[in-house]
Amino acid sequence: MTDKTAEKAPAKAVKAKKEVVERDSANGITRPKAGTKTGIVWAIADDLSAKLKEPVGRKAVLEAAAGKELNAATAATQYGRWRKYNGLAGTGKEASA
Repeated sequence: MTDKTAEKAPAKAVKAKKEVVERDSANGITRPKAGTKTGIVWAIADDLSAKLKEPVGRKAVLEAAAGKELNAATAATQYGRWRKYNGLAGTGKEASA
């Protein structure tokens, strides 16, 4: 073994392991990270639902997401995932507001 190889070997063994962060899951759906595009859609749905004191309708979430210049397809998909995560039946199209 040369001196260079001996110096490099310990560096490989000392590599830091990535910390595994558990995220909140319910009903087979994992909540997205806050601040991401998908997380923003969930935050919109959470905020509007808290104001209404009931689950918010799909239309209101899509309108709010469009106001934040989020892709409509992303917002629609994430709204459906948000509903499933929260154990809500149906599509949310029938809900008012």
